[in-house]
Amino acid sequence: MLLDTIGADALRLANDPAARELAVSQRTFYDPNDALPVVRQGLLYGVGVRAGAPLLHLLPQATTAGYTVVVAKSDDDQALAASARMADRLGIALVAVGSGLEWLQLEHLVGTALAAASAEASAQLSTVAMGDLFSLANAIAAATGGATAIEDTDTRVLAYSTVHGQQIDDARQQGILGRLVPDLPDNPWHYRQVYSHPAAVRLPASDTAQGRLACAVRSGTRIIGSIWVVDCGTLTDDADRILTEACEVAALHLLRARASDDFARQQRADQVRAVLETGSAGAARLLGLTPDRPLWVVAIEPATGEWDAQTVPDPGRVVDVFSLELAARSVQSGCVVIGGRIYAVLTWPSQQRPDDLVRHAVRASGTAVRAALRAGVAGPAHGLDSIRAVRESADRVVDLVASRPALGPVATADDVREALVLHSLAQRLDVSQVSDLAERVLRDDAERSADTARLLRVWLGSQGDVGHTAATLMVHPNTVRYRLSRVQSRFGLRPDHPDQMLLLWLALRLADDR
Repeated sequence: MLLDTIGADALRLANDPAARELAVSQRTFYDPNDALPVVRQGLLYGVGVRAGAPLLHLLPQATTAGYTVVVAKSDDDQALAASARMADRLGIALVAVGSGLEWLQLEHLVGTALAAASAEASAQLSTVAMGDLFSLANAIAAATGGATAIEDTDTRVLAYSTVHGQQIDDARQQGILGRLVPDLPDNPWHYRQVYSHPAAVRLPASDTAQGRLACAVRSGTRIIGSIWVVDCGTLTDDADRILTEACEVAALHLLRARASDDFARQQRADQVRAVLETGSAGAARLLGLTPDRPLWVVAIEPATGEWDAQTVPDPGRVVDVFSLELAARSVQSGCVVIGGRIYAVLTWPSQQRPDDLVRHAVRASGTAVRAALRAGVAGPAHGLDSIRAVRESADRVVDLVASRPALGPVATADDVREALVLHSLAQRLDVSQVSDLAERVLRDDAERSADTARLLRVWLGSQGDVGHTAATLMVHPNTVRYRLSRVQSRFGLRPDHPDQMLLLWLALRLADDR
């Protein structure tokens, strides 16, 4: 029952199928520094014990101590097979757990599965496929008589019912569209009520929403989500009892869905990382990124420059919304968080550039997480060999966006190509290497608190137009002429020498870009 309930994406039996019938009554984490406690029909989490000699040594000890199941992680199929043969000889079940699943997460999953097995629930709820939250929401809606939404503890809407004829209000509609509960004045009080009660709670209607029947979903004593049913006068007489019982069943669905999502997300993130860092063709195929099409890279970060609990609490939420926005437009993509930035690799089916699409997806993601985001877009990479260079370009673009607010929150490499070249040169060249004249001007400005460098930048930028320079600096044209003559006499400025003018302009721009 345990393996069937939790699912093969998290656990799989490594040895004789007959071991599936072994009973489990209690669970223990293995500690190599302590003797194994003697139990009856126990499950042992082999923390830190990989398939091979350590697991072969542990299995006989576990059998002697009364354990019927040992759970272990393994990346070596050959070593796992050898351990499975020993488990068969000992009459013990050896269960392999996916490397993307944490031990504590697995314990919550197993504990909730065993608790749910003894919980009473309606036949309608018990037939819902494990982890199918949308079907679960529909079953609860049908049993209680009200439109239902299932949330996690971050108020994200994980699933919602679609039973025909059931009424909804604006608050529910906004939650469905944004997959996030809208900010309402009564929300803090409502969540305190729901989280502090062990059973379903009735919440009154307000100016902004209809009444609700709600209940916290718990795994043991830990709250992992909540279920909300719209109360518009159509609820069944026993809706409170049904929802309370449904939450016991829903706990396993939430944990199973989370485990599956986390496992799949980790695998996908590893594949995106492999594409970005090594240009792996195999990982690209698994992501649906066909190398025969141009590839684009998007680098996204908070406008604050870092993720924090006050402004942008969850980069994973941005990944989810951004991926959803792209998928809604049939764009194949993969996202991963690396070093404080989100990277997305995508193929664009159209001959047009994906600039507007990315801008829309970044804005939508920022709105969903209620935070300001900025992004850099680079590409195309014609083949996986150049994907690393395109990622580096996306990094430079988002760095430029951070330093130049006038660019807006999203820029592409084409938008800022010239600025990128200057920025790259500024990282590699000193001003003195480009123009001795520029170095002397900048040093003199620093010593005398002068502003000669700005005068020359504006004058050179306006191609020697004295009138335009004067208007920009808000001085008289004669003042500009006088100051330029002073620069000629003091520093040897030669306006008739194009090479000197070119290098002076470049050096001053590089200095401005540091």
